[in-house]
Amino acid sequence: MGSPGGGETQAVALHPTDNQIIYVGAARGLCKTTQGGADGWPSTGLEALSPRVIALNSANPDVLYVGTYQSGIYKTTDAAASWRPASTGLTNLKVRGIVVDWDKSERIYAATDGRGVFKSVDAGATWHQANGGLLDKTLRCLVQDPDDSDTLYACTWHGVYKTTDGGASWSANPSGLFDIDVAAIAIDPTDPAVIYAGTNPGGVHRSADGGRSWSAGREPLTQRIMTLAVDPANPRHVYAGTTKGVFRSVDAGQSFEPAGLQWSNRTWTLVFDAKTAPPTLYYGGEGGVLKTANGGRWWDVTGPQRR
Repeated sequence: MGSPGGGETQAVALHPTDNQIIYVGAARGLCKTTQGGADGWPSTGLEALSPRVIALNSANPDVLYVGTYQSGIYKTTDAAASWRPASTGLTNLKVRGIVVDWDKSERIYAATDGRGVFKSVDAGATWHQANGGLLDKTLRCLVQDPDDSDTLYACTWHGVYKTTDGGASWSANPSGLFDIDVAAIAIDPTDPAVIYAGTNPGGVHRSADGGRSWSAGREPLTQRIMTLAVDPANPRHVYAGTTKGVFRSVDAGQSFEPAGLQWSNRTWTLVFDAKTAPPTLYYGGEGGVLKTANGGRWWDVTGPQRR
């Protein structure tokens, strides 16, 4: 297992075609590597804004959106060489999630803490609320269906909400996950009807029908879940980032085993790079940025380091 990688990291975003380019939200602002971490992770700015989430435009990865703790969203169109605010309509809000529509990249969604979902149809120039039917507006995360761009899932303190019309209306299905804290959602990239939800308490729940019904695992995790990730090469392998490190399931969430980093009190994000074989899993948390390509048996320090 690798040793801690320095400053705490809350967000990790991977370039869609070049696995040497990685962006992270860290104590030093928004850091970027173009050499897989070998260049020391220079900061690109936003040092005082606590970057919490990062989303790339998959059609044009030079365009990024960064959600901050209390200053809305910032945007770059030149691969982080410069930044400008993109928060008209949501200034001074805590942003917990950003989705750039994979089908229409000018359409963007933002999950906020206390004001629900905001939507932009002009690439972040302006925003409006998209909260119809969303009773709990304190969002924890926001995830888009990889096959249907109008379908999104929002996790809240009171369950999972779903929209099938691009945020115009939301509904919560009470079957299994009503009035429970859902901190994370992950969708099976090979079968989007299969969804995993990380709950506190309650462990990981699984839906095989697009969120209409949910079932808990046979041996639920007792650690507090912060993030989830599904292995794109073997979707029965599900990883949970918790307040006590990373855990892995090899049976579609029925049971979990430790997968390293049990010293980490905060695992903010887990992100798979499907471009490598086998896929590489990146960790962002209390230990900085680390990665594993062997299911967590060994973690390598990637960065960024404290200065």
